[in-house]
Amino acid sequence: MKAVSEEHMAIGQPTIYDVAKKAKVSTATVSRVLNAPSLVQLETRRRVLGAIEELNFVPRADAVAKARRQYKRIGVIAPFFTEPSFMERLKGISRVLSSQHYELVIYAVQSSEELQGYLDMLCTSKRLDGLISLCMHLDASLVEKLSLGDLPLCCVETSAEGCDAVVIDNQEGGRMAARFLYACGCRIPGFIGEKSTLHFTVHSTEERLEGYTAYFKEKSIGIEDSHLWLGENDRQLAAKAILAMLKHPQRPDCIFTSSDTLAIQVIQCAAHLGITIPEELNVVGFDDIEMARFVNLSTVDQRLVASGEMAAQTLLDRLRNPGRPVCTKVIELKLSERGSTAQHRP
Repeated sequence: MKAVSEEHMAIGQPTIYDVAKKAKVSTATVSRVLNAPSLVQLETRRRVLGAIEELNFVPRADAVAKARRQYKRIGVIAPFFTEPSFMERLKGISRVLSSQHYELVIYAVQSSEELQGYLDMLCTSKRLDGLISLCMHLDASLVEKLSLGDLPLCCVETSAEGCDAVVIDNQEGGRMAARFLYACGCRIPGFIGEKSTLHFTVHSTEERLEGYTAYFKEKSIGIEDSHLWLGENDRQLAAKAILAMLKHPQRPDCIFTSSDTLAIQVIQCAAHLGITIPEELNVVGFDDIEMARFVNLSTVDQRLVASGEMAAQTLLDRLRNPGRPVCTKVIELKLSERGSTAQHRP
């Protein structure tokens, strides 16, 4: 940050009124930039943040310092918080943080502007001890912003240079599903997945499809266009696509989905059409959420709760030992075989 001007050094710490005056906005606007940045226009937000940096303004310094002695906070930032896979990861994160008396603060992101706004606010307000990013690609400028803001970061499912991470190999997950289905005797593969529409999210669906396709290609088996659907995260659209695929005269004998929730939809649609599982159709999901066990779904287990625990513990270790080397932990995937697939041949 830039040095504080002599004028402000002479009269003490700069206040929110100084920031508002310099940025030519109201104090209410400064407050919104600090607490709800997505509600402020980008140009105005940049002007306020510039004034904060130039004045070296620390919001409510005494109150923040006091609060940080009494409350320890870790933030989690991610898209799609309503998805079961995210909730299970949060369960793992919460389990570790609560045992260490840390408060968990959640930031749901739906746009690039919202992501930028949250990171600006977090780096300026100093309200967190650390941040966990779930399934998001943070570009170098955003990672640098967090580093300059002295906010430790741990990424989950992907990695960022200079940051701790807990990662999985989505392509290997797709290959694992294909390898398993091939061993079950399946030779007409299908795939159902939700495409990644936000550029800052991990393209996990596409990566899983790539691995799945590559394995069958090695066996000289392609995936027909009518056996492949990549669409929006919408239950009705997914159901329509699944029914169309299953009604096709040459329907697939197996379907791999990018998530367990989609796999459960496939099972429901098959039951509606009178297609028996696994006799006529093998189904494999991805995630191994709790519901997968209840519906007897075979799935690729990415250890969601354990990965959340691992991320939280890695971040706490960083806070205790800021100078330690960057750590990347790899989650080992496994295939949980249940009743939605025929018994595979060893």
